[in-house]
Amino acid sequence: MMKFVFLILALAPLLLPLIFQIDKQIFKDGNLRAAFGASLVATILFSAITVVLYLLGLVSYEAQNTLSISFKDIPVEQYLLHFSLSFTGISLYQYLNLRFPKNDLQKYSLAFSNLLLGLCVAFLFFGYPKWYTMLTFATLLLVLLLIEYVGKLRFMYRAYRAFVFMLLPLLIVYGVLAWNNVVVATANGVSGLYIVKVPVETLFMFLSALLVSIYMFEFFKSKRAA
Repeated sequence: MMKFVFLILALAPLLLPLIFQIDKQIFKDGNLRAAFGASLVATILFSAITVVLYLLGLVSYEAQNTLSISFKDIPVEQYLLHFSLSFTGISLYQYLNLRFPKNDLQKYSLAFSNLLLGLCVAFLFFGYPKWYTMLTFATLLLVLLLIEYVGKLRFMYRAYRAFVFMLLPLLIVYGVLAWNNVVVATANGVSGLYIVKVPVETLFMFLSALLVSIYMFEFFKSKRAA
């Protein structure tokens, strides 16, 4: 039974988009294709980062608790989890936008992003040489700089709102995986800060993935509208 826990947890988040679609018709006017494409882009990028973490010995998987189907030594369940969390994050973002359309707090999003940039710099400075920490916050730093200071699309308040709501399913999934030692982050590679056995690096890496997913979603929508 344990061999299927990772697979079940990887696919379980996809129940939420189905519920959102039934309630609010979140995928219409081509939004489904945009969400799928954006999730695929984020999955490819952050799967590559996962491979790097694995090659550096910063993350490991309990083989007896996976399906023993892998690519680049990463279980297929991990790739599915990257996709399902990205797709669910976009779905939640779209659902919240439809249910709560006001965007008054967008004007504060840049200030919050700047605070996060400062946090990234602090973790990079004090986290050395913990490479999982370094890679996590270097990734988030780059994503924030590109979106806020290079990109033209503005959506960050709504993206942060979606992230807050995604924390619960994220902690449930990775918490179960951590408690059962299915996915293990090497202790000397992380900062030592945990929430229900989940390294804070996991949460911030997901924030990066979510921001990339939503940016690509909005990008694909803007191209279609043009």
